[in-house]
Amino acid sequence: MHIKRIISTGLALIISATAVMGCGGATGAASASEPPAAEAQAEASEENAEAVEGAKENSEAAGEQAEAPEEAEAGTVDVAAGEEISPEDISVTWDDSRMYGELTLGCYDTVTTYGVKGYEDVPFMRVSDFMNFLCEGKQKVAVDGEVMKVSVNGAEATIDPAADTITIDNPARFRSFDFVDGAIVDKTEYSVVTPSAKNKSAQTDAVPLTISLKEYHMPVIAYEDDILMPFLAMHNVFCGVKMNSCMAYNGKDYFNVFMADKFAMDPEHAASKESPYYKAIYSGPFSELTETTQAYADYGYYSTCLLLDLTFGHKEEKNITTFDEYFTRLNAKNAMCSTDPSAATTAEAMLFFYLFDSGHDAMFSFDTVFGHVEPNQDVVNGLADDIKNSEEGEEIFDEASEVAAAAQEGGEPSPFDVVLGALVEKGFKIPEVAPLYAWSALMERSMPEDYGSRRLDYAGDTAVIYFSGFDDDSMDRKPSYYLDPIKEEDDETSTFAFFYHCFEDIKQHGEVKNVVINLADNGGGNATGLVAALGFLSEDGEVEITLRDIMADSYKEERYHVDTNLDGIADDQDGFGGQYDFYILCSGYSYSCANAMPYYAQKNGLAKVIGTNPGGGDCVVASFVDAYGRCAAYSGPLKLGTQEVSGFVSDEKATTVDLNMVTSLLDVTSVPWYDPEGIADAVHQYQDGESEISYVDAGEMASGILMSIFEQMAESSEGSTAAGAEAAQ
Repeated sequence: MHIKRIISTGLALIISATAVMGCGGATGAASASEPPAAEAQAEASEENAEAVEGAKENSEAAGEQAEAPEEAEAGTVDVAAGEEISPEDISVTWDDSRMYGELTLGCYDTVTTYGVKGYEDVPFMRVSDFMNFLCEGKQKVAVDGEVMKVSVNGAEATIDPAADTITIDNPARFRSFDFVDGAIVDKTEYSVVTPSAKNKSAQTDAVPLTISLKEYHMPVIAYEDDILMPFLAMHNVFCGVKMNSCMAYNGKDYFNVFMADKFAMDPEHAASKESPYYKAIYSGPFSELTETTQAYADYGYYSTCLLLDLTFGHKEEKNITTFDEYFTRLNAKNAMCSTDPSAATTAEAMLFFYLFDSGHDAMFSFDTVFGHVEPNQDVVNGLADDIKNSEEGEEIFDEASEVAAAAQEGGEPSPFDVVLGALVEKGFKIPEVAPLYAWSALMERSMPEDYGSRRLDYAGDTAVIYFSGFDDDSMDRKPSYYLDPIKEEDDETSTFAFFYHCFEDIKQHGEVKNVVINLADNGGGNATGLVAALGFLSEDGEVEITLRDIMADSYKEERYHVDTNLDGIADDQDGFGGQYDFYILCSGYSYSCANAMPYYAQKNGLAKVIGTNPGGGDCVVASFVDAYGRCAAYSGPLKLGTQEVSGFVSDEKATTVDLNMVTSLLDVTSVPWYDPEGIADAVHQYQDGESEISYVDAGEMASGILMSIFEQMAESSEGSTAAGAEAAQ
């Protein structure tokens, strides 16, 4: 996912939480389909009307069940810890719930939703129904006594009601199976990018994964030769393993809310919020409730813990063993278990925007299946104080003080550490993602008017390829380029197409000896687009991507071939390495795939890195949906990097710049980020033996530039806050 889209929707709450805390006061997803038939719309409307009738009873139950989290939690623990659930405790809530996996009301699976005593409003479902939906009937299911075994892609999941456990023998293979298990490029994306036949891929053995659902207060119930489980127990385990968490329950039906929200957050698709599909998501029985039952609030909390425990890629860096322990340590658990959906989701949003704190971690909107939720400032204030007073919070604030101290003591902090130090001195606690945002603001301010999102420029013997994100359309493009010839308009949706056209043009310029890939304003994007771009820098179209699969505890060396000349043959005639000297221009905003490209290019000797160190982003983005239908992107379980003798080294900060063009904060706005002549001059200076370039006289005063940066950040913050408010509406 491109980082700019995440920042634009998430910054409003970051700014709010930052100000309050600092001042002491806090993939297999479906694509959009054709509009549904009128009959389907009418049926959906009738069902929603019927569902609302039952909502009144649910609302009364919500009032009866709402108690303090600690009291309800104790009752929930008793049931989940082994208290037997009798058949009399199970009832049918809906015998005609619909699961809309695609973005249409005309295609759905019909399932039964069950209720269980002690878990008021929590939807239970048969495992066989859920797996049939998730695996499209490609799974094999066998029941031995009360134990169920589900086989997918040659991997097996064992569900044991007596132990309340799910064990998956190979989580990576359960996700997908091909030349390696759970590859970063899925089989459905093979087109011009294919597994290498020349260089064999490799992987270490996966470690079986066992999830104890007792720890999440979620029962596994043997029932009529099947198994009943809370919906999010199945969804967050199996969809989490597949990195495809996308569904939400609205009190009656289940919708692909993740893809709907992702589609609607694009300004071009703002009208989709008035569509029948979007309205159906947010007009179920839950939309009539003003608060949840305590059982449902606890379910929401523990289901979030379950998904993040399994899949969050930065647990080690955050010193997290379990998220329940982490949220408890932060004094955030009570707020997240609130029966007020506004309070619970505000607390969750703060944690995503502030504490998870990378360019990959952000909520999409403030819409929930319980209605539109405005950020609750009282919750922000209270949670901020709670976090600050927690043991973990003290460390967070101490770290902030250390940044300011480093700047004052004249240590050798990076230019943006100086900016952060100055802001901290002014009373702001700055989240780690702030430098990325500052770089984004600077890149946007420096960009010439009407520059565009991709372009090819020439300056003497140097060609400069600029593009703002990595894209791939191979899953949506039918037929492929091999039957439907590549066109210029394909550049908008495919990094491969853009690079293909660039090099076709460059070949016509015999004077070109150097090619610079300008990633200065590139926030990342699609992994297949990354592989495609690297293929053009390779001597033979061969590309190696190395990564760690956290869930499977395995290391992979994935090798691909890119058919750069589009002749349908994967051979040594592909790639342009050796024909040109390649350079990659990075800024602190070069994030995610734009952080990975210079890393792999440098590691494999494909290019020199110029500019400054890229911004990071080592995890493949995963999708998140909570019990309220809130959607987010976050750092997932596939982490890019290399296995060294000393252990795994992520690509987060592993790239070293060959030509440093940002030797001080003064240089930032003077570097020729968008000027092909200036970029070519930097390349020539490197070729003449320079390792760094200073663009501003060191004797000039920094205060004016610093103030300019502060003003730009403030202006952009106001704009993003307005954008966030608009998105919330």
